[in-house]
Amino acid sequence: MVDERTQNKTQTQKDYYYILGVRPDATSREIQQAYEQLYEKFGPHVNISGMDPDIMIKNFREICDSYEVLMDPKLRQEYDRNSAQLRQSMGDLRNLWQKSADQKPRDTQENSIQAAGIKAAALAVELECEITLKEAMKGCTREIRLSDPRPCEQCNAMKTVNRMQCQGCRGLGYFNVERVTDVDLPAGTYDGMEIRRPGCGRFDIRANRQGDLILKVKLLPHPVLGVLGRDITLNVPVTLYEALLGAEIEVPTATGRVVMKIQPLTHPGRVYRLKGLGLAGADQLISIDVVFPQKMTAEELALLKQMREHSQEPSPREGLFKASPQTPPTRIE
Repeated sequence: MVDERTQNKTQTQKDYYYILGVRPDATSREIQQAYEQLYEKFGPHVNISGMDPDIMIKNFREICDSYEVLMDPKLRQEYDRNSAQLRQSMGDLRNLWQKSADQKPRDTQENSIQAAGIKAAALAVELECEITLKEAMKGCTREIRLSDPRPCEQCNAMKTVNRMQCQGCRGLGYFNVERVTDVDLPAGTYDGMEIRRPGCGRFDIRANRQGDLILKVKLLPHPVLGVLGRDITLNVPVTLYEALLGAEIEVPTATGRVVMKIQPLTHPGRVYRLKGLGLAGADQLISIDVVFPQKMTAEELALLKQMREHSQEPSPREGLFKASPQTPPTRIE
């Protein structure tokens, strides 16, 4: 009975024939000879100066797994059945790598991709970009740092086990190149907006071209302004007299101060709309909060009493008793 570890080896996504450097129709004798040669070069007794020990161990494990599966007729048969499509696609990719290593012009490289029969769509990279509310309103430029993997010209055509001797990439098959690109964010950018810049992302080795760069915008909190969808919100306190008599007041916006008019008899909670001062052409919503006086002079109190005596406003509580029995009220001290 095949244990789980052995079964995983036969269902792996690795090309054992390629690792050992033999053809898929190799005989047991040829597999044995290939393993012995690799063992002499990369076995536990070998110490290669400048090589990462972890990389050496990982690659030698792949050699041992390949040898174990391909030397067992039943395991080899199961592996061949599970990996036929994988080995075909890996062969196509190796051909593509070899062609891209010749430093051909870009249009010739694209023809090679098509000739290999592979749909090589470069992968896009997504990054989060934090901006202030003012930058969202006016637009801004962000400096984006990326790390591009580039095939190692010294060893990209070699087999996995032979790459361990490469001093350029230390056995990885590629090396990273740091790159800085500037991305312009347009005015009216809003939270959650995705900005795509074709050909500005990381280099995709598989496709041999730059992928797209996708920036997801995140608005940083503002000290006083809020954001509701694309509208900008603000709670504005006004005095009792401003609410009653009306006034012109200054309010902050994402781009500076503006003067707005408060209508007479403005109630608490009333919302004023400032057109075009939100994100992407939306508005700024001003919610009014009436602040009552904390202290009043005797003269002010006298004037308020006179206003109450001359007021013709009905009691706002009359509607509370329309559906209630008409009984005398009880006074609570």
